[in-house]
Amino acid sequence: MTTISDIETVNAYFNVSEVEYLENFRRGRGGDTPSLEKIELILADGELYPLTGRVETMESEFEVGTGAIAMRAKFPNPQHMLKHGSTGKIRIMDSRANALLIPQKSTIEIQDKNYVYLLDNNQTVVLKSFVPISRIGEYYVVGKGLEGSEKIVYEGIQNIREGMVIKPKLVSREEVLKENALIY
Repeated sequence: MTTISDIETVNAYFNVSEVEYLENFRRGRGGDTPSLEKIELILADGELYPLTGRVETMESEFEVGTGAIAMRAKFPNPQHMLKHGSTGKIRIMDSRANALLIPQKSTIEIQDKNYVYLLDNNQTVVLKSFVPISRIGEYYVVGKGLEGSEKIVYEGIQNIREGMVIKPKLVSREEVLKENALIY
């Protein structure tokens, strides 16, 4: 007795939380929605699988216990690199024009409002509120309240208070994006 499997294409099963589903797939954001046609697979060793897949199906209801909806993406597998039971991470590409992203670790929430610490020209810390419109991974997408030219305090927010003068160490946008897994 033997079992034969066709692995020319491989299915990847994953779940998306209800919040992510509503924020990214069903609510209008000026026509921008993630593409379900070019799904990326990050392999268990952290390498990006060279071929893209596409979401073929999703469940019709959210799982009561987890609040997530199950999806299935199909990936071509001509080299038979992917095997049954393999693990990895799914990355769904999303594009937004002129989006301002703020790392969640740089924010504080006080009474259901979101704040960041900014630096003025004298290196003085100023607390400012903003309104996020959605989340992408470990980032908030800013709807209003902040400008792209403002300097935010990225780390150490638990040790500072409004009005303090600090000596900042500048961190590049690329370093922040790489640390928070938005670019590889």
